[in-house]
Amino acid sequence: MTLGLGTGSPPTDLATEVRAIANLARRVAKGTDQVLAVENVTRRLDEPLRVAIAGRVKAGKSTLLNALIGERLAATDAGECTRIVTWYRHGLGYRVTADLRPAGRTDLEFRRQDGELLIDLGELGVDGIERIEVGWPSAKLESMTLIDTPGLGSTDERTSARTTASLLDAGLDSPAEADAVLYLMRHLHHGDARFLEAFVDHSIAHASPVNAIVVLSRADEIGSARLDALDSAKAIAERYATDPRVRELASGVLPVAGLLAETGATLRQEQFDWLAALARLDQETRGYLLTSVERFRDADRNPLSEAIREDLLGRFGLYGLRTATQRIADGEVRTATQLSGVLLELSGIRALQRVLAEAYGARASLLKARSALVALRGIGVALGRDGVVGTGAADVIEAIDRLEASSGALAMLRLQHLVLAGHLELTAVEREEFERLWSAGSNAVRTGLAPGATSEVVRAAALGGVERWRARAGSPLSDRRTIEAAEIVSRAYEEIYAASG
Repeated sequence: MTLGLGTGSPPTDLATEVRAIANLARRVAKGTDQVLAVENVTRRLDEPLRVAIAGRVKAGKSTLLNALIGERLAATDAGECTRIVTWYRHGLGYRVTADLRPAGRTDLEFRRQDGELLIDLGELGVDGIERIEVGWPSAKLESMTLIDTPGLGSTDERTSARTTASLLDAGLDSPAEADAVLYLMRHLHHGDARFLEAFVDHSIAHASPVNAIVVLSRADEIGSARLDALDSAKAIAERYATDPRVRELASGVLPVAGLLAETGATLRQEQFDWLAALARLDQETRGYLLTSVERFRDADRNPLSEAIREDLLGRFGLYGLRTATQRIADGEVRTATQLSGVLLELSGIRALQRVLAEAYGARASLLKARSALVALRGIGVALGRDGVVGTGAADVIEAIDRLEASSGALAMLRLQHLVLAGHLELTAVEREEFERLWSAGSNAVRTGLAPGATSEVVRAAALGGVERWRARAGSPLSDRRTIEAAEIVSRAYEEIYAASG
């Protein structure tokens, strides 16, 4: 799976420039009803990246979120909480609150039961709550706020609408709350494509797939949960990744067995002991029980109690039971800790976590800054519409326009889009050059030189890059996309030249 042009931070500090615009907007908005909106933008820049988990009903969103956090915090049944957008933030303590409609906030009662988080909505009901926020002292939430969304395509249109409102820009007055999205699908449904199109069109300048990753979910259920199910899922994910429709919308496709990942992250010793008991059965009996769910429930052949059988089915699924029991029987796994590690790696969750760190974590500042600019533009328009701030509103809009036109970071983001979406045919040398320019290395490294190269040598290399790509842009053989890319690369080299003086 290819995800972008390198994993470093963008070469310019866009966040600092966005903060300057936010300070301007704060001065202009003083005494108006937009003051709180400006403060929210500034706070957003200081918060962890907001990553939403979206998909159709029963795609496995809450299960995946639990696997990413390593605790069973998100409700995975069809209860009321699954119909409400729920934010999971890092907190110093444990707290669950609800933002109310039309306004207000209140604490919610909650408890842990059998390792799960149960939230009591009390008398509020789903329609009285805008969103739920769970504050939890989890290290996994320190760098990323996760947003669990109701399923799209629900028979309750209001439930789907909550997801759309949370993730997509609804005009300048209501910018999207998520900076990036993990979109879960079991196969490419036309509704999935429509949602992703709306997300990338509204949430990143010039529509980029850089902030969207597709997860082929419930991958262990492919092929009737055979032992090679995840191999089949990988092949399907690779095929989707080359599909032009998907390439336009997401930076890659990863198969994940969410249930297996959640169980691996939360495995209890007693569950391992139950599996070990199954592994000690003779091969014929074990094979019979693991043929189907119905046979596993056979009280005459299965020595485990009904409650234990149902617990294992709910936590592992048939694929997980087959895999875990086989690994124990073969002697590959001897402890609960070892089994946990095997399940986490096998499920695909660790591969997804690595991609999140590379694709989102390293570019968090850029993605948050882009989201903040969208919100600031909305504030500027609202201030201008109110007509009470003189020319200040126009100054805010002008500052945003100027930054979007001059930002090398945003230009490089656009270049990423052209590459990811397959609009550019690149040689291996050109791809390597783009990766260097996007990296967080020194100007010498970004121009392909040794780290200790002198400023004169760096300026000469940068000038050569400018001339080379300007010639490419001016070639009558270059199409519109190639010209655009060449101009972006030329500008990146110009910035390096100027900075190396």
